[in-house]
Amino acid sequence: MKKFIKFAYFFIVILIPINQGLGQEILWSLSDRKGSEENTRAELKNITESSIDNTDYSGKVYPELSIYCEENDPNISIRIDWKRHISSFNKTEIGMKIDGKNYTWMSFNLDKKGQISFQNPSTTSNELVRKFKNIRNLIVEIEPYSEPAINVVFNLSGFASHLEKLEKLCSQ
Repeated sequence: MKKFIKFAYFFIVILIPINQGLGQEILWSLSDRKGSEENTRAELKNITESSIDNTDYSGKVYPELSIYCEENDPNISIRIDWKRHISSFNKTEIGMKIDGKNYTWMSFNLDKKGQISFQNPSTTSNELVRKFKNIRNLIVEIEPYSEPAINVVFNLSGFASHLEKLEKLCSQ
C-alpha cells in the first residue's frame, strides 16, 4: 500500500506539471517553408480550443489561427482558416476580444472559397500581433452570412517566445 501511495504521489507531483508545461508547446506549430512551392516563408499556427459546426456537412471543425510571412517580405500577416464556408463576399468583419476586454472589430479579406479570412501585412496586423504577445486568451467572433454569430477561443500561452522564432525565420 505504501508503494502505491508513493507511486501516486510521484505521478501527481512530478508527471502532471511536466505534462502541463509541454501543453504550451503543443499549442503552437512553427513551419519553416523556405524553398517550398508556396509563397509562405514561415508560419506559426494555433488551433482553437472549441469546435464549430460545419454547414457543408454535419460535423465539427476546429478553426486555425496563422501568423505568417511571405517570401522576401519579413512583415507579419494574420490568417484564420475557419475550415468551413463563412461568406461569399470579398471582405468580412471580425471581432477580437483580448483577455476579456471589449470586442475590437476589423475588416478582413476572404479567400475565393469564403473559408479563410486574412489581413495582409499592415499597421493593423502588426498592432494585433504585438497585443497577442501579452494575452492568454483570444476570443474571435464572426457572423457568417445569414447565420448566427460564431465565437471561438484561441489559447495564446507561449506566443511571445514562438513569435521570436517566427520573426527570425522571416528575416532570413
